[in-house]
Amino acid sequence: MAMENPGMIRAEAVDAAEFPELANQFRVQGVPQTVINSGKGTAVGAFPEARMVAEIRNALKN
Repeated sequence: MAMENPGMIRAEAVDAAEFPELANQFRVQGVPQTVINSGKGTAVGAFPEARMVAEIRNALKN
């Protein structure tokens, strides 16, 4: 999504084993884990596109 909308979406990939402090900060429970808006939303596991969009929309409401 970030590659298709670089002006709106920023994405970073972080190895939880290499950055345990960050993994603890965001309470990483599984891989992949997507943190939305610095923790306003979280998606653990691989989600189909429609569900990921729903998770993002829900996080934007918070």
